[in-house]
Amino acid sequence: MTCLYFFSIVKRGRAMELVKKNGEAINCWQDWERPKKDYQWKEGRSAMEVAKSWFRQSVDAPPEEIVQLLFNHFQQNIEFIKVVPELVTPLPERGEGRNHDVACTCMIGKRTATLCIEGKTDESFGEQTVAQYYQLMEHRRRAGVSTRVPERIEKLVSMLPIPRAEVPSCAVADNGYQLVTALVGTALQAKIDHSELAILLIHEFHTDGLDPQKIQKNIQDYSQFVKKLTSLPFEDGANGKLFGPIEVDGIACFIGRVVV
Repeated sequence: MTCLYFFSIVKRGRAMELVKKNGEAINCWQDWERPKKDYQWKEGRSAMEVAKSWFRQSVDAPPEEIVQLLFNHFQQNIEFIKVVPELVTPLPERGEGRNHDVACTCMIGKRTATLCIEGKTDESFGEQTVAQYYQLMEHRRRAGVSTRVPERIEKLVSMLPIPRAEVPSCAVADNGYQLVTALVGTALQAKIDHSELAILLIHEFHTDGLDPQKIQKNIQDYSQFVKKLTSLPFEDGANGKLFGPIEVDGIACFIGRVVV
């Protein structure tokens, strides 16, 4: 896609606002809101690669591959209005919210949309599957730990368009827990933004020194998750494609993956 064509898709006369959670402007990738853990801010890892991807040109701009994916799917002009790195969306029950690597409000044609981005190199979609995390927290509660995590997981799973079942045997039991929190968190953020559409995008960077086995495991986890939520034709990984709509808590959601 040429630079001229890229800007004809993105811009319609309103400047994109790229800011930290406190409203402070981000003028270069070095100003980017830092992730929760210092070790995540490192050359070649997803947090820093995501930040750099918004400053590939002389000015801040959405990564070209993201705009192209959205345009290919919706076939309408894409306008980015506000972009906030490391935005946190509250989830059901007490505990940590969903931490989006980037949260964006957009216009897709005449429809409002919330786009939440999960950056990846070879980091997993969570150290535990949905079932493993649920069983671990149930075990801790039986041991006397006060926690509402099992109820949170039950609520999150109930918001997905899958057959009702106990968490350890539900359709997404073997998927990484982060995939569930990412999709539901995107839907919940869309409600906060009063958006008509919610889009979860996995933005994957294949930098030097990554573990090919970890990358393949992520592809399998993502692919299985999408297959369980849709009945659409699907190739493993499906780079550059969006799938949906998937109804999550009454919101029309889409999920996709793009690799650079």
